[in-house]
Amino acid sequence: MKSLLLATVAICLTAGIASAESFTFTGRGTTGMVIATPGPMGKPIVGVTLKIESDLVFEGGSKEHSSGDCVGWSAPPASGASNNGVCASTDSAGGKSNLFFTCIADEKNMQSDCWGRIVFESGKRAGKTATLSWHNHQNADGKGNSSVGAGNVN
Repeated sequence: MKSLLLATVAICLTAGIASAESFTFTGRGTTGMVIATPGPMGKPIVGVTLKIESDLVFEGGSKEHSSGDCVGWSAPPASGASNNGVCASTDSAGGKSNLFFTCIADEKNMQSDCWGRIVFESGKRAGKTATLSWHNHQNADGKGNSSVGAGNVN
């Protein structure tokens, strides 16, 4: 369950991103609801909701902020991944986007590595996509996590 928490923070990178511009980001997530049930092969199936915030810095030096909600769930046991999820975010200019992600957890160290794709629905990037990857680390209190990553608008 802790690995799902780490992965689902999946800090959304849905703030303003210029075309073909790379970016770095930091993010924070706060855990909401956690639901766990027995699953196949003795591994529980877990679902988690999170409130997220992220701060992006673009290669040109401009900065953006975004916030939103995520839902993550356990990946199938034979998939090689720990969890998958989706996020919906709004950037500081009001643009809306969705993130689809997958993570692999290092449960022993309460960390995970994630990658995903953003689809921009509205705002100045409507119709564009971005790819990104990041590293999550669960907070000591177990109620959230922090992330550091990078990406590129396609």
